[in-house]
Amino acid sequence: MLVFQRKVLDFIDRENLLCPGQRVLVACSGGIDSVALLVFAAETFKNLQVEVAGIHVDHMLRGEESAEDGRFVKGVCEKLGIPFFGGNVPVPAILNEKGGNVQDICRSGRYAFFSEVMKKEGYNCLSTAHHAEDQLETVLMQLSKGSVPTGISIKREIDGGTVIRPFLPVMKEELLAYLKERDKQFREDPSNESDAYLRNRLRHHVAPIILSENPAAAVNVVKMTADLQQDEALLADLANERFQSIVSFTEEGYPTFNTNLFADMHTALQKRFIPLLLNYLYAGESISVEYNAALLDQLHHHLSVSHGNSTIDLPRGFRFVREYDKVSIMKSGKDHFSERCIMPKGEWVRWGNMLVSWDDVDGVNKEACEYRYFDMPDHELPLYVRSRKDGDRILLPGMDHEKRLSRLFIDEKIGAETRLKLPIITTSKDEICAVPGVRYGIRFKSKKTEQEKYIFRLKKL
Repeated sequence: MLVFQRKVLDFIDRENLLCPGQRVLVACSGGIDSVALLVFAAETFKNLQVEVAGIHVDHMLRGEESAEDGRFVKGVCEKLGIPFFGGNVPVPAILNEKGGNVQDICRSGRYAFFSEVMKKEGYNCLSTAHHAEDQLETVLMQLSKGSVPTGISIKREIDGGTVIRPFLPVMKEELLAYLKERDKQFREDPSNESDAYLRNRLRHHVAPIILSENPAAAVNVVKMTADLQQDEALLADLANERFQSIVSFTEEGYPTFNTNLFADMHTALQKRFIPLLLNYLYAGESISVEYNAALLDQLHHHLSVSHGNSTIDLPRGFRFVREYDKVSIMKSGKDHFSERCIMPKGEWVRWGNMLVSWDDVDGVNKEACEYRYFDMPDHELPLYVRSRKDGDRILLPGMDHEKRLSRLFIDEKIGAETRLKLPIITTSKDEICAVPGVRYGIRFKSKKTEQEKYIFRLKKL
């Protein structure tokens, strides 16, 4: 068994899975794999100056039989002289109350208990007994679902610490031989024989064919996935760096960026950038749509062009908006305006993130970013501000006929969302005389002459 031990210890050292002073919980179901890990850790980790304890979760799916699994694991820990922690997840009750997928409920409940014990008892590492054939099965599952076959991670962070998988380089038959040599008992979970689960079907019917063709296939998959995981980690870091460099944020905290900067990225980074965008919106919460391939492809398509406008509704009331080469994420229905507001002479009126006003030219405080001078008869005053309406037209300097605002916005490359927020300045008769920030009508002059008595002002908040 020295070859087996050396193989695992070399893997632990190469992947930097453990260091002196760590406190490790070994997840043990009572089966061959996890009992082998529990025994191996108790016998070997102390030489690495690592403290070990066992932990077991009863999913309460098999009544007294699954309860006996917990008592068995506790007995193994007592014989090994290590602490034991046991807990329950009432999976049948959860299914009756909320429904859901049995395996997902088991896994989430199990890891919630692991994290709780780690934080409460001061353990910073959780070790699971996944081995080479588990990795082969995982890769086959990922391929069947169209996912990147990166397999089970060698090491990953969870709430409370780190999960490690030191048995990935070894085969199941090696674990069985290890237990037999030490005359250690284990328990079998009958659910492992059921073909109701995809993993079991692959284990029983597909993996044996692959291993019969090449007995080293599972170990080769472990090496392949290790390389893929390193590649993925590098690409994820690069994508995150790009995300930080090109994305800015509105006052509300919503991301915005230029599609030209997105286009400059390699496609491999672009496809990792989009999940980062969604993860930011949903604070890392795993909602199903984040992993919907159709949505990711749709977002990638609209980010890869810079002409025209597009809008995509996202979960929780968010909306993806591309206006030519500018992308914004916003809340649906927010910052839209419709009411026609009077502009009292000499007073600032707020419209979104702008302030607009008009006053006599003389003695005006020119605290504004845009000015225009104008003159109108009293019956056309005061000025009003409103949002655009279908059919709106404006007479621009140098033109004989009024121009549709819709055409003006296209010519000026004003995005669809921005159009809804722009202030439209009208006379009291609702004649449009300005779209501040875009174009001013023939009545508004950039330079004052003797005829202009009034000044229009705009400033941005």
